[in-house]
Amino acid sequence: MNFRLCDYNPETAAPECSNGCGAHTDYGTFSIIFQDGTSGLELEDSDAPGIWVPVPGYATVILTGWCAVVSSGGRIRAARHRVRRTPGVRRLCAVLFIAPDLDVKMKPLDGIQPAMPLSESIMRGNMNVESYKEIMGKRWRYREGNEDMSNGKEATQDSEIAKMVWG
Repeated sequence: MNFRLCDYNPETAAPECSNGCGAHTDYGTFSIIFQDGTSGLELEDSDAPGIWVPVPGYATVILTGWCAVVSSGGRIRAARHRVRRTPGVRRLCAVLFIAPDLDVKMKPLDGIQPAMPLSESIMRGNMNVESYKEIMGKRWRYREGNEDMSNGKEATQDSEIAKMVWG
């Protein structure tokens, strides 16, 4: 488990920008978000990609991540979300990230028949949780401007993880 306080402070290098946190899914099993009453969190409609649904600022939200997708054999979807900023408004939230230990090999739980074909690497249990976390962290550092993506690709962290999971 990892507990993080997210401070979307209006005092930024781009104060008029509405992007507080770009669209993504989390690598873990669950993320529990405790908001301060300020709106900004949005969920992508899983049946209509590109349509974003605002979450009330007072709601506590439980999101599923890639470890839940793999453990469930694809029966659970990872919740794609983002945070939009309102210029001049500070937003705080506390997030509890829940995931297996980094050395745990990810594959569907025993007795779970995959709902859709998973990659051979996933089915054999060749990927550990750290593999997901590393990809997510690298893309996050890139979006923050702290990591050079020398290959020049603009792929999202989600597309890279999806390729690992689905093949």
